[in-house]
Amino acid sequence: MKNWHWITLAAITAASIAFQFWGPKSAHPHAWDIVPAFYAIFGFAGCILIIVVSKALGKKWLQKREDYYDE
Repeated sequence: MKNWHWITLAAITAASIAFQFWGPKSAHPHAWDIVPAFYAIFGFAGCILIIVVSKALGKKWLQKREDYYDE
């Protein structure tokens, strides 16, 4: 990579870390923030949904009958 790529990456990383500690704070926390492990459960459910939808789409559009090429 070129030098300006590394400089840009370092600047974005430094700004991200700085905003993490000294950036604006959220004045209105979300209602689901009080649920323990909400984001872990939400992420797991999202992954399961992606897998189920992908398998359904694969069966519907990608898979062919066994004798598809024998006709």
